[in-house]
Amino acid sequence: MSASREQGRPKLEPSSLCHRRLLGNNADVCVAFGRLTKICAGIIASLVALAGCSTSSLFDSDLPVPTSYVIAAALGGGGATPRAPVPVDLSVSRPEMAAGLDTDRIAVLKGRELDYYRRVRWAVRATELVQTVVVDSLANQNWFRSVTPEQARVAGDYVLDLQVRAFQAEYASSVGNPTIRVALLGRVIRIVDRKLIATVQSAAQMQADYNRMHAVVATFEAAAHRAILDLGDQVVAAIRADLTSLQTARERD
Repeated sequence: MSASREQGRPKLEPSSLCHRRLLGNNADVCVAFGRLTKICAGIIASLVALAGCSTSSLFDSDLPVPTSYVIAAALGGGGATPRAPVPVDLSVSRPEMAAGLDTDRIAVLKGRELDYYRRVRWAVRATELVQTVVVDSLANQNWFRSVTPEQARVAGDYVLDLQVRAFQAEYASSVGNPTIRVALLGRVIRIVDRKLIATVQSAAQMQADYNRMHAVVATFEAAAHRAILDLGDQVVAAIRADLTSLQTARERD
């Protein structure tokens, strides 16, 4: 009796075999899908863990932070001789920088090889740095009625079109203190008729007291002051000599 019942009952099969029979030729798809699910779960877990690590590393990074340096403007009274202000408004262009200098990195020249100091920078790009120091230094001398950056769009009488030919530290060898070289060229343009009235240039070379960054930056500042004030003296002389022509050009305009 029991044997006949056993023979009449349907025989149960393992679930995998049942799935294989139900799917037929698509059984491999089922297996692949299961593996893909496990891989995706692993990737998600890894991304969550990585996100946690990257968030904390924003605050706990051991990478050194670059030190930023600035150069102050020359104080008043630094020109060749005291003089009454010229009654004109002067604007100063954003300078055109020599190759490799239009950056916030502090340039180093070793022979013909251009390099940069590691882990230190100017606080702004050299273009903006030089323009700001030139504008403020000339304004501090009280040589003109006003001195402003060209992009300020203040109506002026003359523009000083600047070019920076050198603004770097130079090493003659792998040892010793660097020499800082600053070289400027300026074109003085009468704005009313866009006439070039003078081309002026100046340069300064000074050796740093030490081969340390604070001494290097201090020498950059001193050399920049010397070059800017020399350039400014020439600009004042050129504009003074052109005042009569300026009045004539205004009357014709």
